[in-house]
Amino acid sequence: MYIRDKIIVITGASSGLGKETAINLSRHGGSIVLVARSATRLKQVQDEITEITGQPPVTVQCDITREEDISSMVDTIRQKYDHIDILINNAGIAKYLVSEKISNQEMRQLFKVNFFGTYYCIKALLPLMKHKGQGYILNVSSLFGLVVPFADISIYSASKFALVGFSEGLRKELKSYGIGVGLFMPGSINTPFQNKKEEGERKTPPFLIMDVSKAAKIIVNMITKNKKNVVTPRWMLPFFKTIALFS
Repeated sequence: MYIRDKIIVITGASSGLGKETAINLSRHGGSIVLVARSATRLKQVQDEITEITGQPPVTVQCDITREEDISSMVDTIRQKYDHIDILINNAGIAKYLVSEKISNQEMRQLFKVNFFGTYYCIKALLPLMKHKGQGYILNVSSLFGLVVPFADISIYSASKFALVGFSEGLRKELKSYGIGVGLFMPGSINTPFQNKKEEGERKTPPFLIMDVSKAAKIIVNMITKNKKNVVTPRWMLPFFKTIALFS
């Protein structure tokens, strides 16, 4: 799929991978809709893209765990566009603690953001994609959605396992509509999340952390080639599987 002139909605677009992906796709000529909770950070990304392209992207302040926010987001997009071509579900959170140390509220929040929020966005925006008769949905999961090498990521992994299973089924559901579904499963990325871990949470060794610009380029490649599943770095999956066998 060509990116130029495509209408692309990106959640979690105010920082990290979402921001980097939005900037990258803007450079390729995409018309971006930035979605995130922070209006201040959204404005900063909007200004950055405007400086690059001369065209301000649409911004939507939205908490994807709130269904009323999702409805408002769709209304805002409909005011500007009669369809969308690409949806990138990038918004996500993580908590690396053993299950008995995670509060029930934290556990629910992991699933609300990582799974239910993505589901809400897809369900709400599908009519705008079906209207065009083609499109591409990219869900950002994690390597930990395929393998659980460490005991302290059980709840986070469960939320990402759910997203992987949903994405595989959704791909079959939407095939007849000409809508592809991609699943991006990276290891740790050098986003602000890495600096926000609390005491007691697992710290990722620097040599295992991927540069965010590289991750964004992989997403662009997935879109242009309509790829289904990408695991990166590839060597990390067998590495983690080996760890899991002996843990």
